[in-house]
Amino acid sequence: MLPDKYAYLILSLLYMIAWAIVYWKNPWKSGMIKVCAVGGIMGVIAEVWYFRDYWRPPTLFGEGMVGIEDYIIGFALFGVGGYIHSSFTKKEINYDKQTPAKNWNFFVLFLLGCGSLTLFSIGLGIHSGYVTFLTFFLLSVYIWIQRPDLIGLSLISGFATLAISFLIYYINFNILFPDFWDKYGMLDEPILGFKIANIPLSEMLWHFSWAMLCSMFRGYRNGVYYK
Repeated sequence: MLPDKYAYLILSLLYMIAWAIVYWKNPWKSGMIKVCAVGGIMGVIAEVWYFRDYWRPPTLFGEGMVGIEDYIIGFALFGVGGYIHSSFTKKEINYDKQTPAKNWNFFVLFLLGCGSLTLFSIGLGIHSGYVTFLTFFLLSVYIWIQRPDLIGLSLISGFATLAISFLIYYINFNILFPDFWDKYGMLDEPILGFKIANIPLSEMLWHFSWAMLCSMFRGYRNGVYYK
């Protein structure tokens, strides 16, 4: 039996396998690398919200401490969720239809997301599991209203990432570390702690809603349309 301190690291590396497959098939490799580098930083920052009430995972640096695992999984999840549609669908950029970039709008959405997590989770004490899912979902709906052409892409990415995440979590938390969530999870809230195949429902909701949202970033921010 492997020590628990390797559970998060192995989870991150399993996602990197998925990332490598998406990267191999993706036509926009340099852009994907840049986005994922930022994603790694966000993976580290995110623990400001999640260490409080969601989990306290052991890392190579100690329990409940930010580690290299946070950067790796943030790097991987920005790539898998954000680019899986471009790697495994036949959609191409429609160069005959393009709108001006929405860099400012995108920055405002980023601030709204971080502000929502900070206000409702840290400020008002609502469990970050609920806040994260609702924030990602509502931001997705906001983009859907402006760009209904991205809805299908968004949902396909969400379900594809959900399937990948379920497989990764099944390996990591059923075969390798079956007691992980009982030891390190803080998911006693209704819904969040409900498990399917020893996988917390909250984790699946997180990955689904995240992929649903981040898969639209490129199209929305850059005014890109697909055909």
